[in-house]
Amino acid sequence: MPIRVLITGSTGNVGLETLQALNRLPQRKDLFLIAATQQPERDRPLLAPLTDDLIRFDFTNPASTQRALEGVEKVLLIRPPQLADVKKFFDPLVRQMQQAGVRQVVFLSLQGVESNAYTPHHKIELILRESGMAYTFLRPSFFMQNLSTTHRKEIQERNEIFVPAGNGRTAFIDVRDIAEVAALALATDDHLNQAYELTGSEALTYYEIADMLTAVLGRKITYKDPSILRFLWRKRIQEGVPLSFVMVMIALYTVSKAGKADTLTDVLPGLLGRPPILFRQFAEDMKKVWDR
Repeated sequence: MPIRVLITGSTGNVGLETLQALNRLPQRKDLFLIAATQQPERDRPLLAPLTDDLIRFDFTNPASTQRALEGVEKVLLIRPPQLADVKKFFDPLVRQMQQAGVRQVVFLSLQGVESNAYTPHHKIELILRESGMAYTFLRPSFFMQNLSTTHRKEIQERNEIFVPAGNGRTAFIDVRDIAEVAALALATDDHLNQAYELTGSEALTYYEIADMLTAVLGRKITYKDPSILRFLWRKRIQEGVPLSFVMVMIALYTVSKAGKADTLTDVLPGLLGRPPILFRQFAEDMKKVWDR
């Protein structure tokens, strides 16, 4: 019988790339891939070619999550950014996983989470450790794809990167690399009860990022280094970004500015047998995203 694998966040950066990576593996024939999504019919054209089934899965609706977990052996767990109440949403979900007989959870966590008890990721890791299910914690550094999603419009429309990160260096990673590790962890039992700190091989300043984007896009991209107040004003007041999300961004960029986001590891090449994707390659691959 194929192993039933449930992918949450299946339309997001990591979830979708993980489905694609799983389909490239020789173990694909031994897996029954289930895409969990809030709106299966809406997402069917995107997900059906990559999966064996689509099922409704809403973190805020326990009945939907319980049905989705029936017969599932492995889960890729990706926390929706807007759900920070671990006791309300994730304690019950982990209990449902136990009751359903899930034997491994691959959880998309956060670099440095082991020493940051205030993050939801830290609390979720704790309850997964205590659950008795096998776990694999993926602790990636800052996604390159944040520049092609969250900050896409400012690069495309204003030719600028507008983040309060000072001259600090950031250890970037391409989501495609994270997804390949996630796929390996789901397709085999070789990564049970492991925590992997995943980074690329470059710690870059946003000045260097802007220079590389300038070279790739053929137009000048400028790194603006606004004050926190100016950043807050633009994102919250001018652009209408939810305050909670703006505060998360400020916290992340403050860490970079303080020089505490530049840690590089060699874990990823050890797992994948190849170097991480470089930022210049990412920019070339994603060039059309910022084209006018």
